Amino acid sequence: MYANHPERFTQGRPSAKLPPAEVCINPIPDDADLATIEKGVNFPTLSRVIEKAT
Repeated sequence: MYANHPERFTQGRPSAKLPPAEVCINPIPDDADLATIEKGVNFPTLSRVIEKAT
């Protein structure tokens, strides 16, 4: 489309961005303690989630 009608693209040639390498709903923070990292749970206030993770 750009080759046929470049005047339609006021901001120049469009470019497709790459998707992110990693996507997390609840990422574990960098300052998390070792127990949280090993369990893979970043909301330790939910005891039932921690029990399922072990």
